[in-house]
Amino acid sequence: MNLVLITPAEATTGLPADDGRARHLRETVGLAVGGAFHVGVENGLRGIATIVALAPRLMFTVAWEKAAQARLPLTVLVGLPRPQTAKKVLHDLASLGAARIIFFESAKGDPGYLTSSLWKDDEWREHVIKGTEQACSTLVPEVTRVGSLAEAVALVAADAWKVALDPYEANGTPEPSAPATAAVLAIGPERGFAETERATLHAAGFTFAHLGDRILRVEAAALVGGALLLAHLRAWTKHRPVGG
Repeated sequence: MNLVLITPAEATTGLPADDGRARHLRETVGLAVGGAFHVGVENGLRGIATIVALAPRLMFTVAWEKAAQARLPLTVLVGLPRPQTAKKVLHDLASLGAARIIFFESAKGDPGYLTSSLWKDDEWREHVIKGTEQACSTLVPEVTRVGSLAEAVALVAADAWKVALDPYEANGTPEPSAPATAAVLAIGPERGFAETERATLHAAGFTFAHLGDRILRVEAAALVGGALLLAHLRAWTKHRPVGG
């Protein structure tokens, strides 16, 4: 991880010695008293922490940034994939900086995926947290799961630039037809969109696009497609190191 997410209280109380984050800092990173690491409060400020004690708790002081990172204007709708794929989507879109990830139960999806511990036991949150920490960010995406594509479409802004990746319906690569400040990307499950879902997307104002003459895995399409939309929006700002 490139940043350790903590709660506001932990900024004062530190971390228990047996906490996974504390063990990672001591045993994997090899930090001792005086060592520094990146820290942040979920959806809040980042900072540079300096260790002042390792036991009985890992204690540290923090020099906080003056302003938080900006959240990127990207929502991704994903047809509920197999759990192993969903884990990659959660991690990679959190790293990319998507503001929202909405999983929908697709007509061509497998309803058995819902019985996975990923969704039943809220294991999904572990993967968005790890993706956020990997990106040295505190901005954890909002994750929602709904029963259909129609429900997912109803949750997005009507005036956003809306793109569905579907090589069978697409006329070209993603290109905005008018200036936009936010984007929505829709991706089907492993078996693609059903005809009824394509009709839903057309009715909601989505344009259909492709990513070249190849069929990508769901997690690859989500990452590449999301990055392309953010590039067209010119949503990225210059990298700002923690404390910079």
